[in-house]
Amino acid sequence: MTTPAGWYDDGSGSLRWWDGARWTAHVRAAAPPAAAPSDPAPEAAPSVSAAVPGDRSPGIEAFTPPYVMPSVEPAIGAGGTRGYPPAAGYPGLYGSTPAATPEPARSSPLGIVAVIVVVVGVVCACVPVIAIAGWAILAIGLVLSTVSLFLRGRKWPGITGLAVGAVGSLLAIAVSLITLVATSPPAATDDPPPLAVPTEQPETDGGAGPGDIEGAEMVPFAELEVGDCLPFVDDGDAEQIYELPVVPCDSPHTDEVFFIFEVEDGAFPGDDALGETAWDGCLAQFDDYVGIPYDDSTIDFYTYQPTKGSWARADDRTVQCILFSYDDVTGTLRNAGY
Repeated sequence: MTTPAGWYDDGSGSLRWWDGARWTAHVRAAAPPAAAPSDPAPEAAPSVSAAVPGDRSPGIEAFTPPYVMPSVEPAIGAGGTRGYPPAAGYPGLYGSTPAATPEPARSSPLGIVAVIVVVVGVVCACVPVIAIAGWAILAIGLVLSTVSLFLRGRKWPGITGLAVGAVGSLLAIAVSLITLVATSPPAATDDPPPLAVPTEQPETDGGAGPGDIEGAEMVPFAELEVGDCLPFVDDGDAEQIYELPVVPCDSPHTDEVFFIFEVEDGAFPGDDALGETAWDGCLAQFDDYVGIPYDDSTIDFYTYQPTKGSWARADDRTVQCILFSYDDVTGTLRNAGY
């Protein structure tokens, strides 16, 4: 049986509207009791149940709601009136469990590996011998650090790897520049590199400088030819010579070019090794030019050979073989026979 809609006592002394299925929020105060009439036979006040539509039998009690909402249970306030208690929160779903506390994010293993690789790369890049390999390792570490930023987990290893890589790159560049400056050859000057260095010449009683020789023409080493006659020139302590004076062979002179050859290409062998090669090459041609073996001749010889600077910068590989007479001669020394 369904209770029809209407105003009913909700148990708190107020009338609340019942819509036939549930209590609503509409409330009104109960009607005050009627004053006693002056006549001796007052009519009975109509029952609250009279508001309920439909006929009722006189013997039926007033409607009692099927239940009383807990939310409308009055509470005694300071003024003696009843108020409504605060609504309770909604209960959880049936069978639900409390949400689990999320675990703290872990560091990305790839990020940690990237930091290690970056550190190794920086150290290797600062060592000149393995600098190229170090730069390659450093580049791999930077790539791994970048990739680790897009993976789950804490980001600090990847950020650390990138930061260490940036600082380490600057450090490695600085070390490379310092090493390059320390090991670079001397700065080039306006003077051309010396094309030859003379071996020790036999001592004589004296000589003149190139500018003091009449009829001498200064000729660079690259333009010397076999048969050119040279006056004796006191070079003093000069270690590097760029050109020589050439005079006609019918004028007094002491020196003569008798052979020119080039040594094998490659790395500079050193002054001593190159001197031995030059001496052996000239000695092998002495007999053919002078006419007698070197051990039987009174004529000596010396050589001009490339320096380290001319070898590297001028691609000089030429050796000049110079005959030397202890006395002034007129004419060529070819086939001199003494």
